[in-house]
Order: sequence, then C-alpha cells, then structure tokens
Amino acid sequence: MTGLITAPLVLAAVLLAAAPTRAQAEVELANGWMRPAYAGQPRAAVFVDIRSAQPLKLVGAATPLARRVELVLVDPPSPDPATHRVVAELPVAGGRETRLALGGSHVRLVDIVRDVPPGERWPLELAFVDAGGNRVSVTAEVLVRGLMPPRPEEGAPPR
Repeated sequence: MTGLITAPLVLAAVLLAAAPTRAQAEVELANGWMRPAYAGQPRAAVFVDIRSAQPLKLVGAATPLARRVELVLVDPPSPDPATHRVVAELPVAGGRETRLALGGSHVRLVDIVRDVPPGERWPLELAFVDAGGNRVSVTAEVLVRGLMPPRPEEGAPPR
C-alpha cells in the first residue's frame, strides 16, 4: 500500500518542479533587427521590442556575431553618439512595450567577427532580472536589413 501512495506523490513533485513558477517573468521579444555589418566592423546596433507584464532589468546579451556585447542607454533619444552611455542594465517597463530603437537605447555589438549580410536572421540572447532577483533569458530573432556598408580601405581606420 505504501508503494501506491508514494508513486503519485513522486509524480506530483516532479510535475511541480518542472512547472514554471509565477515568480519567473514572461518576456516577449519582437521586431528584432539590425543593419548589415562586415567582419572587422568595430560596432553595430541591434534593436528589439520587449514586452513584460512586470518591470524588469535587461542585464546582458550574447551573440556569436561579436566579441563583446554592450547595453547602451540613450536618454533622451538622440543620434548624437556623445549622448550614448554604456550601462550595466537597462530598465524594462511592466505592462507596456519597451522599445530599443534607432536613435534610442539599444544593444551594441562590438568587434563584429563575420560578415552579417542583408536578409540573414540570427539569434540574440537577452538576459533579464526581475525585482525578486530571478533571472530569465530569452532569445530574439534578429533580421538584418538594409545595404551592406562599404569596407574601409586597407590601412584606413574603420568608421
């Protein structure tokens, strides 16, 4: 009789452990895009729309396309690079869309390792932390759109 009671309890424990907790934020990413880039390009910006029911902090990003990834705060939005600050985290509003957009805050890829031509799609992993310190990672699909930039002349500094 003990074996009959133990099996359902073990099954219930396994199902509860596998179920997502309410504390873990659900994050949706949409409209990820960037302009084309060439191998050796010093930097490229990635843009994406983020939606979460609760406030979060974007605390990191990862991609195989660049040697390093930075979070860039641009507040207020401006095309002037002097207003762009690399930060450890970016706020994500709860209950509405947070847009990382052209001229505004964005994810910066540093030291592009391979050509990224128009039409290509690739994943960008974003890491978030909620108010309780719970970490969640979500992957966005990034579409490369626009014209490929010219490569700098041999020996000329990249733009």
